[in-house]
Amino acid sequence: MSLSLTLLAVVLGADPGACPRELFRIERSKNANVVLYEVTPGEATVLDRDAPVTASWLLLASSGKREPLTFFEKLFAYGFEVQVSKVADSATLTLKALKARAIRVSRREQCPVATTTVGGAEAVLQRVYVATDEGGAVPGVKYVELIGVDVVTGEARTERVVPPR
Repeated sequence: MSLSLTLLAVVLGADPGACPRELFRIERSKNANVVLYEVTPGEATVLDRDAPVTASWLLLASSGKREPLTFFEKLFAYGFEVQVSKVADSATLTLKALKARAIRVSRREQCPVATTTVGGAEAVLQRVYVATDEGGAVPGVKYVELIGVDVVTGEARTERVVPPR
């Protein structure tokens, strides 16, 4: 297991030999609440076929509790579609709000990770930051930043995506 995964496991209070369930999170400019995307493990080296990935709120701005996404959040902002490979050792995840960027869930150093293109290179996705404009009747997205680690070099990678207006 890599040093970063080992440290993450220790910070989360898990056995350093165990893999963290969190794949990545979405953070927002609005408040400290985050949406966690976590893997649902199946047997040993495979993903759960029915629900390989789950998403839920971690309410850091208030109680610190977890809450499920609402119907509309699943449908639009934070929902996703997932297709599991035939042998259930990987999956392709597509976020509703970022359909053009496929995210691959697979194993790396025996632990599940989410990888996608960040800044022109394949990277382990760690965070997605959404900067919103809360000024109008309907909030808008100013930009989205993808943050991860290059799978080849280990260097930090960041890419800012500005939605068309």
